[in-house]
Amino acid sequence: KYADLRPKDIRAMKFLEDPDYYEKLLSKKTNTVVYLTDINSDKSDFGPAYYMDSSIVFTSSRGFGKVWGGNYQHFLDLYIATITPDNNLKDVRKFFVSSLNKKYHDGPASFNEYGDIMVVTRNIYGERVKENKLWLYESHKDENGKWSEPEPLSFNSKDYSCGHAALNDKGDVMFFASDMPGSYGGTDIYITFRDADGNWSTPKNLGPDVNTEGDEMFPFYDSKSGYLFITSDGLPGLGGLDIFVLKVNKDFTQYSLPQNVGPPINTRYDDFSLAYKNYKKNGFFSSNRKGGVGDDDIYGFLNFDASKVTNFFTVSGIVQDKKTKEPIADALVQLYDPTGKLVRQQTSDLQGKFEFTELTNPRYYKIKATKPKYGSNEVQISKEETKKSWHIFKIIELEKEIPDYCSIKISPLYYDLDKSFIRPRYFKKLDSVAEILLANPELRLHISSHTDSRASDAYNMRLSKRRALSVVEYLTKKGISRDRLVVTWHGERQLVNECKDGVKCPEWKHQLNRRTEFKILGCEGKEDVPEEIKKEKEIRIQMEEGRPTDK
Repeated sequence: KYADLRPKDIRAMKFLEDPDYYEKLLSKKTNTVVYLTDINSDKSDFGPAYYMDSSIVFTSSRGFGKVWGGNYQHFLDLYIATITPDNNLKDVRKFFVSSLNKKYHDGPASFNEYGDIMVVTRNIYGERVKENKLWLYESHKDENGKWSEPEPLSFNSKDYSCGHAALNDKGDVMFFASDMPGSYGGTDIYITFRDADGNWSTPKNLGPDVNTEGDEMFPFYDSKSGYLFITSDGLPGLGGLDIFVLKVNKDFTQYSLPQNVGPPINTRYDDFSLAYKNYKKNGFFSSNRKGGVGDDDIYGFLNFDASKVTNFFTVSGIVQDKKTKEPIADALVQLYDPTGKLVRQQTSDLQGKFEFTELTNPRYYKIKATKPKYGSNEVQISKEETKKSWHIFKIIELEKEIPDYCSIKISPLYYDLDKSFIRPRYFKKLDSVAEILLANPELRLHISSHTDSRASDAYNMRLSKRRALSVVEYLTKKGISRDRLVVTWHGERQLVNECKDGVKCPEWKHQLNRRTEFKILGCEGKEDVPEEIKKEKEIRIQMEEGRPTDK
């Protein structure tokens, strides 16, 4: 019903892709163990973050002093606890940093691997704002163990919030949550990079495959494995906030699709803010599920393997001859996304092999192989295949063919009066022409454009040039090299009927003159460049410059 009402909603579309998602998620078997840690209070405890591998710094309202009107608990402060050998927590004490834990909200925090860089979420200090906004502040620890006064990051704004930082081990890459302009929903996950001077780059949204119309927040990044955990109420889940995991490649340019980590970590309640050590397969997260001590509590977990939930897909295969089954080397193999956009391409090796790694959404990919004298063929990747493996293997067979392209007659395209844009109805025709040229690199194409007799000779010459170049632009965008296109333009000098200057004609006859014609060149035993092109070059230049000519 919701999808009928909001068919363009990202959440509705994701549900329709796999309507049995909920039941399948609940039925998955797992060895993961979840338990309540020993450091929870009857107040809100959440946001665990690793500090020096031996401790967890978390956020809590268990303190004293001012009370926040949002939930009538004390303002949030940072606390630290020691990680026990069995992955529990003990020895809670306040994270005593003189420049932190002030009178308003402080937390959660994130640290680099060495524990000398901290980015913390806080209320705006020293500024008056109408609404409760959050900013990110950065602090550094010196050799004496003293933390510097936290400084607000450059992309903070009074108009939106930034919070929930997640630093990588080096402290030069950071994920965070924000509702800044350009977000898809309430809050989205963004990424920013630190340059050599220590400045953070303009934040970049992770895009609609990760972010939804709902809220995405509480990122955590495990540098050693490349897994990014986020919390969302917009991605398909079990209810409330759920925790999702996705894989990030080494240069942070590719992201796999977020996958629900499933029960027992996720429940019908709010489950969020997970911290994970992949090499130990354990970690901590927050939840307000039944059976806890207070509002939000911190839970530990064991035996969770993120690689069994999410990963990049790899698609590999072989291009071979359909009849002989021999491998075909140097075939152009192209990978297309759901919109038809070319994502990647490569040529098959001597054994006919190809491989595309770090793919994010293979269900919708199409793979197309093309080879001169063979034509092309394509294969689809089905949803059923993606359920079985993260590595999909495809065989693409090409059938050898030697068609007589020189005998092909390509019908003209026609234009609106005084216009040079290509009518959409001709896109398919030009796509077919491009496919012929891509499959036969020895061929060239003669493009010849014309106008009707209305307007001056000089103007029509320029107009026909624009029409020719519009076709050139379209074909080059399809991958056709410019030097394979022989282009001429004739203005009104080559009318197909009697409708010259001074002759009254109906519009349909004028339309026949507003055209671009095509001819395949480079055929075996034939002249590559028509003789008319050689003869008319100087005449065309004269007319464009407005100089007299007897032609």
